Amino acid sequence: MCRLSSVVEQRFCKPLVGSSNLSAGISARLIAATLCWCVAAIALADGGHHSFWSAKGGHNTVYLLGSVHVLKPEDSDLPPDSLRAYDNAKALVMELDLNNISPESLLGTDLSEEMLPQGQTLAEALGPSVYGKFVTHLQPLGVEPDFFSQFQPWFAAISLEQLELARLGFESGSGVDEQFAARAQTDNKPIIALETIEQQLGIFAHLSLDEQRRFMLYTLDDADDTAGATDAVITAWRNGDTKSLEQLLSESYAQYPELFRVLTTDRNRAWLPVITGLLHEDQDYLVIVGALHLVGKDGIIQLLQQQGFQVVQH
Repeated sequence: MCRLSSVVEQRFCKPLVGSSNLSAGISARLIAATLCWCVAAIALADGGHHSFWSAKGGHNTVYLLGSVHVLKPEDSDLPPDSLRAYDNAKALVMELDLNNISPESLLGTDLSEEMLPQGQTLAEALGPSVYGKFVTHLQPLGVEPDFFSQFQPWFAAISLEQLELARLGFESGSGVDEQFAARAQTDNKPIIALETIEQQLGIFAHLSLDEQRRFMLYTLDDADDTAGATDAVITAWRNGDTKSLEQLLSESYAQYPELFRVLTTDRNRAWLPVITGLLHEDQDYLVIVGALHLVGKDGIIQLLQQQGFQVVQH
């Protein structure tokens, strides 16, 4: 089974009050690692490639880098081709402009999209069986279940997933997105955002409670093999193993078609006009989005090829 792990750039930078052992809290950028990060059993990777492509415009090149949003510090080297593309690029194009997100702006917004309606609890929304599994998975993470009592199931599921990744040593600061955002900030290189925080939050906030329960089950089912599955997807990402990534995406669609349509296909098509517009300019750009947005029949690479652009994997 595939596991979703890159969604919603969150607005939380404060500690998880009500949790006795968790001091760091769920950062905005860590939870951003959920909209298109998936982990699953992946076949052996093809050699000689990265998850990196170039598309030729009339007078420029647009580079496309598939991102893994969280990595371990010791395994966070960036593909050399992507670093050269960064040097040549007029600007970065990313899912979010991470350099223009402040804790103050995040905490200043209301929490209505994350919270259950007044009078409802997470235990009631999930039911005894699913809620019991959720509590069991929280115990080794040192988080009190009561902290999530007023949150919607989608937020609790994402939080559980990100806390588990953090426990295993994965950091958003070591992920591809944050590394390039930090470089851009140092170099005063602009970032063009494909989405806003509100748009990302809305993807999950607009799911029905039934869909959110299924998403929670989806997260819990995969939580037992987070380490092995995560290592597998990182290996495929590093080797540009598009066949395995496409298989992963196909399996995800088969299990949760409506959820993955919203998370991948719909967003790809919304981003496409921005990317094609860049291909009509005179200067180069580097586009960085989650790796699963680039592969498959509805991925950005094939969508660009269908419009007549030459796209080459490196």
